Amino acid sequence: MTYDKPTRTIIDSSGEQRMLSPQCGDLFNMLMDNEGDIVTRSAMRKSIWGHQVVSEDMINHLVCRLRKELKSLPEPPPWQIEVIPKKGYRLTSLEPKHNIPYWLHRWVEWVHDIIK
Repeated sequence: MTYDKPTRTIIDSSGEQRMLSPQCGDLFNMLMDNEGDIVTRSAMRKSIWGHQVVSEDMINHLVCRLRKELKSLPEPPPWQIEVIPKKGYRLTSLEPKHNIPYWLHRWVEWVHDIIK
């Protein structure tokens, strides 16, 4: 599955295409550009709406819409939007990773959460 940023189009392996709505495309671009890193709600407000006056409900609704658009694809997407409580969101790949620093970082986060 591939994603064409300029046209906001997701193309599956059979060639079927799905164009994301403008705001969902903006959010998906942010998440893709920061894959694995947290995208904060304030960064979303500034980048997508161009200002800081956006309700939490609008952000939640946009994330929900993007998740629905991704789930409606005929082929399951290789990405998942992960909620990072009190911080924001991040896009994670569902494809297996053999990236030792990535898994070491995730393990350290997991151990840190247990110790709290």
